[in-house]
Amino acid sequence: MTTPSDDYDLLLAAADATEAKLAQNLLELAGIPSLMHGMDRDFAELGAAVHMAVSRQDLYVPKGALEAAQAVLDAAWGERDK
Repeated sequence: MTTPSDDYDLLLAAADATEAKLAQNLLELAGIPSLMHGMDRDFAELGAAVHMAVSRQDLYVPKGALEAAQAVLDAAWGERDK
């Protein structure tokens, strides 16, 4: 699988691991499901810490939830450049 299905919209592109996880936690608290997806790397070769540092993932939300998800992040972090 190289891209998420057509059922998802991109919320954050190539977020660092901390930003992506924080965003995912905020969305979960708001009841909005999300999916992190990025380039596949050989996890066994790299180890967990290196894997997360070099393979930035995109954060997706289901179609129809993009505006609500962005509003959750804007409320928490303030509006950012889009």
